[in-house]
Formats: sequence, structure tokens, C-alpha cells
Amino acid sequence: MGFVSPAQDYVEHRLDLNDLLIQNPTNTFRVDTPDGFVLVDSVARIKPGDMIAYQHLGYPMMGKMYTQAIITPDGEAIEGEALEDVIVLGKVTCEVLFMHDDTRPF
Repeated sequence: MGFVSPAQDYVEHRLDLNDLLIQNPTNTFRVDTPDGFVLVDSVARIKPGDMIAYQHLGYPMMGKMYTQAIITPDGEAIEGEALEDVIVLGKVTCEVLFMHDDTRPF
């Protein structure tokens, strides 16, 4: 028996990026991109204007989902019969970009 340490009120918890970035851990997966990676939630509700991960003709891609089309990062639209070749993987919930520059000193 003793007194509780007053320093316990100032104990900080460790920062956990999994808790901050992933809402559905069992349904979230990572997709690598040339600039970093994105986290994709396969069960999140997708609304028009949301960024999604999808496969088109077997190739993984990213784009914005709209009611009648998917807009690629290049600005091209996948619409009409071409949408039959699209498999939506899920909603992009987070994008992490690598910020490494070889010209800067460490």
C-alpha cells in the first residue's frame, strides 16, 4: 500500500498509426504505388467522387468513382461497356507518400 505516483497523470501513450489510419483492420489492405502506398477498405461505402482502387483488364489502378464512369489520374474516363472489365477492390481511405530526396543531406 502506498500512494499513487503523481507522474502517472502525465504518462503519454505511444502513437500507433494503425489506430489512426485503419478503421476496419480485417477489411483493409495496402496497395503499393510509385509514390508510396494507399490503404484500401474493401467494405467501405463508396460515394460519387471517392477515390477507389480497381482492376481494369487485370491491372491494378486508382481513380475517382462517379455514377456513370471512373476517372483515371490521367483524366481519361472508363465508361459504358468498358466498365464491364472493371473489378472494384474498395475505397481508398489513406494515401501515404514517400518524401525521400537524394539531393538532401541526411
